[in-house]
Amino acid sequence: MFEFLYPYWFIALILVPAYIVWELIYQRRKKLRIPYSRLQLLKKASGHETFMQYIPIVLRTLTIVFLVIAMTRPRLGKQNIEIEGQGIDIVLAIDVSGSMMAVDFKPKNRLEAAKVVADEFIDNRKNDRIGLVVFSEYAITQCPLTQDYNILKNLLKDIEINQESSSTAIGMGLATAVSRLHKSEAKSKVVILITDGKNNTGKIDPFGAAELAKTYGIRVYPIAVGSNGLVDYPNGRGGFTKVQIEMDLPTLNRIAQITGTTKASLARNTEQLKQVVEEIDRLEKSKFKMNKYTSWKELFPFWLLLSFLALVLEMIYRLILRKEII
Repeated sequence: MFEFLYPYWFIALILVPAYIVWELIYQRRKKLRIPYSRLQLLKKASGHETFMQYIPIVLRTLTIVFLVIAMTRPRLGKQNIEIEGQGIDIVLAIDVSGSMMAVDFKPKNRLEAAKVVADEFIDNRKNDRIGLVVFSEYAITQCPLTQDYNILKNLLKDIEINQESSSTAIGMGLATAVSRLHKSEAKSKVVILITDGKNNTGKIDPFGAAELAKTYGIRVYPIAVGSNGLVDYPNGRGGFTKVQIEMDLPTLNRIAQITGTTKASLARNTEQLKQVVEEIDRLEKSKFKMNKYTSWKELFPFWLLLSFLALVLEMIYRLILRKEII
């Protein structure tokens, strides 16, 4: 950003043509000079110094122009933005038990569909810290809270289904997510719990984990993914077999009620899952206040220096080179 703080000083540039006219018309009188060498007199007599006589006028004109520019206070501005506020700390807790291989999110299975939607959710966040927990019969922290979304997305992309596990420890998954958030100083702390089954293992039951979340002011958004009942499941021979998968919506609803998010969401296909996550994204927006200010670099000293140098050069030329008496 560039500006002249006092642009009205440019009006003073009318002095430039006035000075030039004054010099060329009204001041063309013979000036008293100190005599010097005959060679110089011969050059003057032959008209050799015709151009040289205008050098003082040029230098004086530059002195005036540079001085006027300095008086306008030219300056360069750099706009700065201060962000006041605090982001949200979010943990994505994703079920990776064997049932997530069901392909009712065709052509993807449940886990791959959840990963795509979670990736888009991360893209929509700007100033929040996000962590990743995965769980099946046990729970592990795949990524602690971070604002390095590139690392987080790479770790999300790499998570795989635990094909050896047919058990789901929702309580353990939620408790692990809570452990990543309980020391957080963020004003908003959120767990997005994505699962397709019901709690059937683990040392911590879902309601105990939910009460723990409530204690630390953590809101939990449970999302049940998939269809309840018979679904297509890979049979290991390139085909699919119908498998009964039970989904425990009452338990997920109770988790939501305990932590203050009303009820769980059900997503039977990718589009519904996107809508659910987009709604959570809308509800849990970070609140930031942006203060804009501009820092300025003054340029007038540079132009003032040029004006002074032009004046000094004129004086040197008149007094030393031309031996004028001013």
